Order: sequence, then structure tokens, then C-alpha cells
Amino acid sequence: MIVYTVAMLLTVLLAFAYERRRNLWWLMPLAALPLALVAAARWNVGTDFRRTYLPMYRALEHLRGAGKPVAKEKVFVRWAKRGTFGKTPKRVLKHFCKLVHRSEPGYRALMEVSFRSGIGFFGVISFCALLTAACVFFAIFRFSRWPSLAAFLYVASSNYFLSLNIMRQYVAIGIGLVALTFIVDRKLWHFLACVAVATLFHYSAVALLPCCILIRTEITPKRGLVLVASALALAFAIAPVFVDIVEIAVALVLAVSSAIAPPVHKFLLGVGADHYARYFSSVLAKDGFEWIFFAINLCFLALGARYWDRVREGNRLFVLWYGMTVIGTIALAFSGSIPLMKRINYYYAAPQFLMLPEILLAEEDVRRRRILTGVAILAFLAETIVAVCLFNKNGVLPYRIGFWHGLGLR
Repeated sequence: MIVYTVAMLLTVLLAFAYERRRNLWWLMPLAALPLALVAAARWNVGTDFRRTYLPMYRALEHLRGAGKPVAKEKVFVRWAKRGTFGKTPKRVLKHFCKLVHRSEPGYRALMEVSFRSGIGFFGVISFCALLTAACVFFAIFRFSRWPSLAAFLYVASSNYFLSLNIMRQYVAIGIGLVALTFIVDRKLWHFLACVAVATLFHYSAVALLPCCILIRTEITPKRGLVLVASALALAFAIAPVFVDIVEIAVALVLAVSSAIAPPVHKFLLGVGADHYARYFSSVLAKDGFEWIFFAINLCFLALGARYWDRVREGNRLFVLWYGMTVIGTIALAFSGSIPLMKRINYYYAAPQFLMLPEILLAEEDVRRRRILTGVAILAFLAETIVAVCLFNKNGVLPYRIGFWHGLGLR
């Protein structure tokens, strides 16, 4: 945890220096560097590192006629012992080869370039880390009037640690953060182009498309309350039968598309429609209602409602961020019956580390603002200590540097 703390402090101090001397533009990329380097230099950090990303890359190596013999490949042997994807390394390899073929074209191209250049998996990690940092800190310095606090919240709200785990999706989330400015500027095609680029790394980025209507249809606090309450009531009403409905619907769509529209059927299989349908009968469907994420979103909605008029005057993106929080909360309302709804919420909750500083700046009483800021900092520090230090959420501890691993010297 010391590595993350030092990197965060360096980033916050550099962002603070930029706040004092706005003419020193070079402080902006410099502030992003500590967290970016820590993310880029890691090895076996993040829950999905050995669960998904490394096995996929090793499968790509085997598809290209390289890598160790399958029986000696550690990641395949480990999964074979667990029996999750097959009881032999060859069966495990076959499973991850399917994932390679189904992976998004941008991420697959990144793996291919890293393989052919000889950089190895280290190149995949580094590129994702640097691109995420570039997008996130572009958003911080472009949209926030309090960059140092926004940078702190990016780490303390666990968004940074999340990016070390679901690195493909967080690349898409980072691109989505940059794309939001085009919605406010009414540049629809620019926004759609950004979403298209984001889907090259994670197909779920299409979840950002509803943002198009948020700048034209303002979701006020009262409307947000009605929408969230209605979604919650509907979610609990349909929960007992929802799984059956979805499984039948997916099976029907795949069957019909196979019979009358083979290209559509091939596309649905390519993006993993049948794979996602299996989540409803997997352990992921048993996670239950995401109470913690839901409660955090409600806190942001309540604070945003309290300072609604003042924040709108100071930041034109606030209405969009508030509407996104409403949509993310609606998604979480269905988390008890629909698997992976928190993954949708990640897109809509991402601007919260930009949103909170704007809310705090809207408090005109200096003493009250300092108290609220102190409470917010302590609350997020407590969340980090519990989630990361105690429960090792996202699997980011212990931190390991692994440059030589990426080059194949393992």
C-alpha cells in the first residue's frame, strides 16, 4: 500500500502546484505520471490479471505457435487443477482461445502488437495503464476546478484500484469521460465516435449511449427520485421471474437469428451474447443487491440535490454528471436480479470524483465547506482502508513490479 500512497501524494501535490500556477501547463502530464507508472509497471496485480488477461495472452501465444508447452504453462495448469474451465491444461487453453477470438478488436490488436514486437504482456499492461491515465487526467484538468481533490478522490474512491483490475473496461470508461465534453458541446458525432473507439476495448461501452439524451432531457433531483424509486419497485417486483425471462429471450433471439439472419447470429455470438446468458445461472447471479454502491450513489444524489442550483451555475457538466448518477443508480436497482449491473454503474459513477469537488465548491460558507471537505476525505479514506487494506478488493495487494516478467524472463 506504500507504493500507492506515495504515488497518490505525488500526484496530489503536483495537481495542487498546478492550481497555484495555472500557466505551468507541463505540471498536468507530470501529475498523471506517478499513478500511471505504478499501474504500468505492475505484475500479477488485479483480480482479473491471472483470471482473464494473462491466460488470454498466453492463449494468443499458443495460437501463434509460441509460448511454453501447454502442460508446462502455469496459468493453464493452475486453472486445470481448479477444474473451472476444464480438467486438463489443453481444455483450459481451448477456453481462453475462444475468449481471444471473442475479444474486442482493439484489445486483440494490442495483444498482437505486443506479441509481434517482443514486448510481451508487459506491453498490454503498460498501454492500458498509460491510456487510462491520459484520459482520466485530461478529464480532471479539463473539467475540474479543484484538480488536487479530484485526483485524490480518483484513488480514494477506488476508481484507480478498479482500473488495475478491469483494465480493458476502464480504458473504455476513461475514453467515455473524455467523450462527455462533446455531449455538452452538442457534438453528437464526436461523442458517438468516442464511444465507438471505447467499444474497441470493451463492448459494454455502448452503455454510454443514453448519455446523448441527458443534455436535452434534464434530470432534476425530483425526477431522479421518482425514476430511482420506480426502478427499485419494478426490480423487486420482477426479480423472481426475471432470470427465466432473460434465458428464454436470449435462446429465442439466438435461434431466430441463426435461422433467418446468420450474420446477426454470428455477431451476437462474437460479442458473447450466449456467454452473458450463462451468467444468470452462475455464481455471479448470486451476488445479490449491491447495497454499498447503491448507498454511495444515493449520497451523491442527495448532495447534488442540496446544491443543485449553485453547482449548475459553476459547471455546465454537472447536470450531465447528475443524470448519469441517476442512471447508474437505476442500473444498481436491478443488481439483485440482473448480473453485472455494477459493471454498467462503473461507467455512470466514474464522473463522481469530478462531481464531488464541484459540489463542495458550491458551499459559500468557508467554514462549512472545510468541514464538508474534511468529512468527505475521511469517509473515502475509511472506504479505502476497509475495501483495499482489509479486504483487498480488486486484488491490488501486494504490489509487485514485473518488467522482466513481461519480457518473458519469468
